Amino acid sequence: MHILDILISTYDSKIHIIKSLDGEIEEVRLVGLPDIQEKYPDVSLSLSKVGLVGVKMPIGYISLKNKPVILVPVFDVFIDLPPTQKGIHTSRNYEIITDVLGEYVGKTYKLEDICVVVSRGLLEKNKSATRSEVKAVGEAIFKQKTPKTKIMSYESFKIMAKAVAERKTDGSISAKKTIGIGLTGMTACPCAREAVRKISEEEIKKLQLGKDSVRSILNKIPLATHMQRAYGMITMEIPEGEEVEATRLVRIINDSMSASTFELLKRPDEAELVIRAAFNPKFVEDCVRYMMYYFVREFSDFPDDIRLRFKLRSMESIHQHDMIAERATTLGEIRREINPI
Repeated sequence: MHILDILISTYDSKIHIIKSLDGEIEEVRLVGLPDIQEKYPDVSLSLSKVGLVGVKMPIGYISLKNKPVILVPVFDVFIDLPPTQKGIHTSRNYEIITDVLGEYVGKTYKLEDICVVVSRGLLEKNKSATRSEVKAVGEAIFKQKTPKTKIMSYESFKIMAKAVAERKTDGSISAKKTIGIGLTGMTACPCAREAVRKISEEEIKKLQLGKDSVRSILNKIPLATHMQRAYGMITMEIPEGEEVEATRLVRIINDSMSASTFELLKRPDEAELVIRAAFNPKFVEDCVRYMMYYFVREFSDFPDDIRLRFKLRSMESIHQHDMIAERATTLGEIRREINPI
């Protein structure tokens, strides 16, 4: 390697550009410039989070059912700041993201694992920091067949990942990771359906049919109710040494709603979807409870202490307001409620 010296007359300082033998720039060093970030602040108080938000990175691939899926992640990165340091080195933290992702270009990775590597890198580069946090969000596309005609439709879901790294007293770094999935489905209102059923029952009775016949008709025909899109979300801590396939969470959210949504639907598919939802009415509260119930069944081998969050927002079709239900809990708490001692 050799060093090129460029004089900056304004500061009477030099930029040392370190190049490899083939001419590639490996490092840029500023020599003689004042390091403002390392100065003592006017007000000596620590900060819990300082960082960059909305950092977009080039297209990468995440693994879904062992297949690569295109993803464009957006990162938020933070470190804590001691009371003796004026500011963070912004470019240094940005470079950590680009360096890490540069190693994964064209490869398949898990977003939560990338967050762990970046969070560790932040503490390794920022010796005064004791805690770092990295969040990443991206939209993934998957293929799904329509319910009746079985035509292929491309659907999307949001994948969220987070890693928190901490420097221990012995200097070692530990990290915890979290994964989250956000997905759109649909709900059908049980309350309006029961009201329609009661009105329909009174009308059918006018045909002088027996009670059994009336009940049989009402049980076989889809009854009208209001339906709307709903956005479900699950976030979970990942136990050390475990890997979580994102599609497992996608399936849990999908199964917890009245029906799925599809970008492409032919008329037979539309009818089938509406019928499915009509026969499977659920309140927002029902959906979140089913998410928790299905999660316990799906991850029966996971430890009790992992933290979880379940949330669903229903974009009400006949109201101007929306409905939300959620719960933050642990896997053990849900298990104890489902199976009380």
